[in-house]
Amino acid sequence: MPVLLAMGSILGWVNYITHKYLSSLNWVMLEIKPPPDVQKSPKIAENIFSGLHGTYLPVKWKKRFFKGEVPNFYSLEIVGNGGQFNFYIRVAETVRSLVEQQVFAQYPDAEIKVADDYIAGLPRFLPNNEYDLFGADLIFDKEDAYPIKTYPFFEEESGKDEFKRTDPLAPLAETLSTLEPGENIWIQILIRPTGPSWVKASKPIIDKLFGKDVKPELDFAGKVADLPSKAAGLIFDLFGLGPEKEEKKEKEVNIQKITPGQRFTLEQVENKVAKLGFKSNIRFIYIGRKEIFHRSHISSVIGMFKQLYSNNLNLFKPDSKTITVHRGILPVIFPSDKGFFASNFEFRRKWKIYQHYRSRFFRKKVIILNTEELATLFHLPGIGVKAPAFPRVEAKKGQPPAGLPI
Repeated sequence: MPVLLAMGSILGWVNYITHKYLSSLNWVMLEIKPPPDVQKSPKIAENIFSGLHGTYLPVKWKKRFFKGEVPNFYSLEIVGNGGQFNFYIRVAETVRSLVEQQVFAQYPDAEIKVADDYIAGLPRFLPNNEYDLFGADLIFDKEDAYPIKTYPFFEEESGKDEFKRTDPLAPLAETLSTLEPGENIWIQILIRPTGPSWVKASKPIIDKLFGKDVKPELDFAGKVADLPSKAAGLIFDLFGLGPEKEEKKEKEVNIQKITPGQRFTLEQVENKVAKLGFKSNIRFIYIGRKEIFHRSHISSVIGMFKQLYSNNLNLFKPDSKTITVHRGILPVIFPSDKGFFASNFEFRRKWKIYQHYRSRFFRKKVIILNTEELATLFHLPGIGVKAPAFPRVEAKKGQPPAGLPI
């Protein structure tokens, strides 16, 4: 009991001090309007995320425990409300200038302004008698080292011409343009720069694709269980009692025996780990009045993420622990396939994911996205995206002369 109480107290303290630290920060919601003639590939958005990665700085455990400090993170949000949609980046005031500089460097004619939080337009707690919702956090189907289908694939399929280029966000833009008043589709991508540790964790996957023998890495319990055998081996070696060890030669890999599919997967994995990475949470939520709640919109957004799948690569899927669908207890004995307390579980999940979205809650269970994957998911669409409600800058703005007297 003392141990359990101590652990509970520590976790409670860390949660409290972290929440206090985050509440003390001055957050800014930046709305980004693209220029009317974006004729560049989503590749330029990679440079934005590479610049944002410059804020990576590990937080020491003392600052984490006593002050609640956490590394800088950003919230990239694509929002559709009643047929209109916008791009937002929510950041702390301390890094606002960095974000603006990176965006303007790649999109000089874009417009950035401070906006009110669009979430304030809906009730504090949902669902209620007026609104229903569906939501889920998206995770990878495979290990983080496997990439998704990124924008270069779309360019190869449709050509380099900006007028013919297929934009990965085009299906989403069309879906958001069809929303009726009272319908809302929100996509939230929380990102936090991370160090090279995820690259090291990807090495066994690369070795496996090469055909090398990969020794499974033991977890904490496995390492503890393996201690007696290691100690016995050291004692036998010390007194010369153990059997003579044969030198194991590393298995030679014949690159010619790798199939084209394996070679393709290997190239994509190596390409992913060669770029800067971000710990990420992706959250999708659809909110609508009950009389106009269209589940087809849910399928449309999930389909947008499904198009980023290619054979032998990674796939986005809803996290079963967060998706707002629950079968209840013992569903197998009910003809409706809904068990005991199914509606209670669903209400709880809907309430929880809505609160997580409002607070921009960063879950511990993260996925790793590199700069190329982020540029695929969040960039200013080009002129090929002609959704009617897509807002663009209507006039170019120029800077005043340097010598203008003030």
